[in-house]
Amino acid sequence: MQKLAVAATSLLIMISLANCSLKMQPVWQGAAQSKPTTDSLRRLRVAKALFANAGDSNSLNISIEAFESVLDEDPGDYEALALLSTQYILLGTAYTENRGDKSKLFRKAMKYAELAMYTNLAFKNKVANGTAPWDAADALGVKELSAMYFWVIALQYEFKEVMSLPEKIVNVGWLQKGLVFLNRIENLDPDFGGGGVEFCKVICYYALPEFKGGSPKKGDEYMRKAVTKGSHWLLPIWARGKYYYVIKNEPEKSRLDLQWVAKQDLSKFQDPYPWRVHFQRDAQELLRKANQ
Repeated sequence: MQKLAVAATSLLIMISLANCSLKMQPVWQGAAQSKPTTDSLRRLRVAKALFANAGDSNSLNISIEAFESVLDEDPGDYEALALLSTQYILLGTAYTENRGDKSKLFRKAMKYAELAMYTNLAFKNKVANGTAPWDAADALGVKELSAMYFWVIALQYEFKEVMSLPEKIVNVGWLQKGLVFLNRIENLDPDFGGGGVEFCKVICYYALPEFKGGSPKKGDEYMRKAVTKGSHWLLPIWARGKYYYVIKNEPEKSRLDLQWVAKQDLSKFQDPYPWRVHFQRDAQELLRKANQ
């Protein structure tokens, strides 16, 4: 009887863990090739102007609606798809509290990033013939850099802000898939992302167990690279203060980084304006909570 109870418990644990598994539905069937029109190009200009000034949740939602109207006219517009991805990530992390709502937004961001990748016909054909997107990454080129980057960022936010510890354990292999895209980006353009690609690698190397490619030593190396390459971007210092030094248990260094971000003149940095606003507000909020 005791053995039966143990077996039943083990089965329930296995079923529970299986239900934790991250499942992504391939969306290549719904991918379109760009057929720009005069109206879609006009809508894109309007949307980009709105995004350039989206400093709160209301203006960000207006920007998102504008980009989605571009897709109503031209469903395969790469720039609209890619920029929708980063905006849904920002909406999820900066302006959403509920974990379930966050997950929906991060997964929508991954979907838009993937659709942007499918504007590359060679990549789309590989996936249509049964190759997993990350295994087909060698077909992606410079045009698709931002789509690959946003796909990984959305995945990492899903891990950080949505998943429980058991879910992270079950799904940690997805970070290996993310590394494939990050390596492809690095091979195509080592300077892309203002240190963001390097920081994404820091997350992967610290989160993955050693037998899956994890390496704190590599993580430390890429953190240094991120700060060096991102000297004109807020992201690396904010990320180092919010995440890296917390993992390293160096609270004073974390505080100094966040203080630095909190007092910067946002006009001097190259991150997209809506993300600059988020980084600074987030740093200020973290400092406020630490001082309570």
